[in-house]
Amino acid sequence: MAFLSQSVFAKANFRTFNVVLLQPEAVLTKRVPDVGTLASYIKELEQALAASIEPVPRMEVAGGFVVVGIKPGSKSAVWLDFKSGISPRTQSILKNAVTTVKAPDYKGLVLFALKIGINGGSQPIELSPSPPEWKIAAEKLGRTVEVETLVESMWAD
Repeated sequence: MAFLSQSVFAKANFRTFNVVLLQPEAVLTKRVPDVGTLASYIKELEQALAASIEPVPRMEVAGGFVVVGIKPGSKSAVWLDFKSGISPRTQSILKNAVTTVKAPDYKGLVLFALKIGINGGSQPIELSPSPPEWKIAAEKLGRTVEVETLVESMWAD
């Protein structure tokens, strides 16, 4: 899984600085029997994101995280964490790009984030994401939990 933590995909207005795995390697190893499939999925996500950004005029310059969750049955969800903020239009474009790519079918929840820059946006200094929806869900739980527990509490099928 270690090779997935470093990626540099660049296309004019889109750049992936790296991939951040959000679960322990032991968990991911059990759930992702073929690392090549996950790597291919991530490349497809990068291509879809780059393609969605290229034709959009006047999109803001930003750096942040595109967080992806995969559940059994090839279900996926996406959350965004851009500290500088991005417009609802850009949020929609990024989320739609992710949902166009069919997720692999794994035996349990798989979570990772793409650390990206759009239109020359710089790499976020944060090591891992904290999307606003996750903060709200954590407040509702009223206690500190691991990211997997947090996502499962807020992502109903």
